[in-house]
Formats: sequence, C-alpha cells, structure tokens
Amino acid sequence: MQTKSSSSDISSASKLTARLSANSHASRDFDEWCLRQFPELLLGANVLDLGCGTGKQVSLFAPLLSASSKFYGIDLSGESLDILKKDYSSPPQLELIEGSFDEMEKINSLEGGTFDLIYASYALYYTKDLGKVINDVYRLLKPGGIFWVICPYSGTNQEFLSILRTYHEVEPFMDYVFDDFHKEVIAFGEKSGFRSLKPSLLRNKIHFPSAESFMKYLKNSLFYREGFDREILSDVQKVVDNLGEFPVSKHIVSLQLRK
Repeated sequence: MQTKSSSSDISSASKLTARLSANSHASRDFDEWCLRQFPELLLGANVLDLGCGTGKQVSLFAPLLSASSKFYGIDLSGESLDILKKDYSSPPQLELIEGSFDEMEKINSLEGGTFDLIYASYALYYTKDLGKVINDVYRLLKPGGIFWVICPYSGTNQEFLSILRTYHEVEPFMDYVFDDFHKEVIAFGEKSGFRSLKPSLLRNKIHFPSAESFMKYLKNSLFYREGFDREILSDVQKVVDNLGEFPVSKHIVSLQLRK
C-alpha cells in the first residue's frame, strides 16, 4: 500500500530531525533498546541500511562493527546523505548510495551473497513492492545472513489519531503501517525462503510537555493537514490541562529473519 504523501515530505531531512527530537520525551530509550537487539555478527561483517536517512542507526551501530567491516547506506535524499557523510566518524568504511531500495538490482555495488546484515528502521513501508524488496534482500544476504526490520506496532499514535479523525481523514496507509505491515514482512519473508524469525516488542510513550510541543511534532509528520491547527491544539490542550502532558503511544516491533 502506498502513501499519498510526496517523496519530498517523506525524505525531508529537516522534518525527520524534528520528529526524532520528540524521542527526548520518551519513557524508554529507543536507542538502548535497538542496541540490545543488534545481532551477533562475524568480524568483518558487511552491513546495509535501507533508508538510512541522516544516519541515526548508522552512527548507533557502526561502533559495534570491526574496522574491517563495511557499511552501506541507501536513501532517496541526497540532503540526508550529505548530513550523514559529514557527521560520520567511525572506523568501518562507509559507502552511501543515493537511490531507491525499490531498485537495488540496478545498483552495481550491491552484489548477491555480499551482506551479513541488512536492516531497515522505520523506512521499508514506503516501498512500492514489499515482496520484491524482500526477495532482493534475500538475494543480497550471505547464507545465514540476517534481515532486520524495525517498525511501528499496533496501538501507535492512538491518542492523537482519534483527535485527527474528528476533523479530517487519516489515509488508510497509516493504519496499514501500524496494524498490517509487520505481518506482511513475516509473510513475504517466509515466502522468499527465510528460515527463522526472532521478534521483540517495545511498548513506549512520548510525553509531550505541552500542546505546542506536540503540534511542532505533528506539523513535521505525514499526518499533518493544514486548516485544523486551532481545533487540534484546543483538543490536545484539554488533555494537557487534565494530565499535565500529552502522552502518545509508540509501540515498536523488531523482526529478525535469518536466511
């Protein structure tokens, strides 16, 4: 299922940075949880990040790799890749590719049987053809290699989605991402030939301290629609007046499939 949002909205580095800043108000540390899920790899492992953006996960995981490893990252946004290139300082060699993970078969540097780990964090649901991408991932992995997907889980954003739906349509793509995407990853993974699955779930909350801080987050998200700011702000403020904050559920699932 495809979103109606534009590719520029999806790949905007500034909007991504603004959304990520909300994690400073989280109950639990998402980065720490991700590090605990990081799979055991051989020294000199080759790793590929699908939809690497500005490199949040690349910077997080690179120190866990040996200097003989090689890190690859693919993203549509040249702006995001420039930020990552400027900020990256870890020993593993980094190769960045501006392009789509929907067209990995066209990227000469990505050869079959090359990678020990391929992962996608909050990115893969933007694909045009999930089954094809997972087939490509299977081809690129070495025997025993791991495909790791981190994505939202059911119940995410339920506190504000009920408010938004009072005033405007929330596109079906969003419900797909939260409720059905992870199921399709598992189903397509099994169909492609992956032989085992290791799941893990994190139930988290973002505690926005004010209605204004939530609106800043909303305006940089794909949920935002112009023309309803005053009404939504008013409804969020009522929750803040009652609870002293505006809590938003962020449920996250980690799926590791082994070839």
